[in-house]
Amino acid sequence: MSRRDPEPRLLTQGQAAAYCGVCAEVFKKACPVKPINLLERVPRYDRYALDRWIDTLDNSRPIGQDNIDLGRMWDAGDNGARQGH
Repeated sequence: MSRRDPEPRLLTQGQAAAYCGVCAEVFKKACPVKPINLLERVPRYDRYALDRWIDTLDNSRPIGQDNIDLGRMWDAGDNGARQGH
């Protein structure tokens, strides 16, 4: 039996964005989950809270449809190239 490192429950913003399958900019605009502040200055996103939010999404509507123009973000050059996506 091989031993695996446990997946962290608390994620940085970048990790949380990757966990949700989007770039950090889209995550910041679309995700309503507030981070937990460890030591007042270390924000971390709870995977379980992210899962609950994802479970509420309507599969027929894109994430953040009401407040994000993904086409405009893409045209402006924010297409994930900086993050290697």
